[in-house]
Amino acid sequence: MTATATSTPAIGQEWPEQGGVFIGTRLVHGVAHHVIVPGGKEFDLADVAFNDLTTAVADRGEVNGHGDWRAPDQEDMMLAYINVPDLFEKDDWYWTNKPYGSDYAWAVNFEDGYVLNWNRGYEFRVRPVRSIIASPL
Repeated sequence: MTATATSTPAIGQEWPEQGGVFIGTRLVHGVAHHVIVPGGKEFDLADVAFNDLTTAVADRGEVNGHGDWRAPDQEDMMLAYINVPDLFEKDDWYWTNKPYGSDYAWAVNFEDGYVLNWNRGYEFRVRPVRSIIASPL
């Protein structure tokens, strides 16, 4: 069966109409959103400083037919760690778009699920995500 906005695939499965792999559903400002990553490690942006997240994702442009990719929230990365950790590089860190104070930001490690704050000058991987509002039943 082909997935649509009202018919999602199983977690971890391709959702071609939405440009990638469905990693789960989470609340964004009280509204359920389906979260999609463009695919596996080949879609990582490598060696990105935190302050360059938005620009790096925007410069990537359209991926898999969609142009609304964004830097992931911390919740997006934790959803990915819980549901599809094998799609991510185990021995590296992934930035979230969540700052911590004026000089630090949160990043996630997919080896063990650690979430730590790192100096914004460090360069880590970024996996763009996109989300769509989950249609009511």
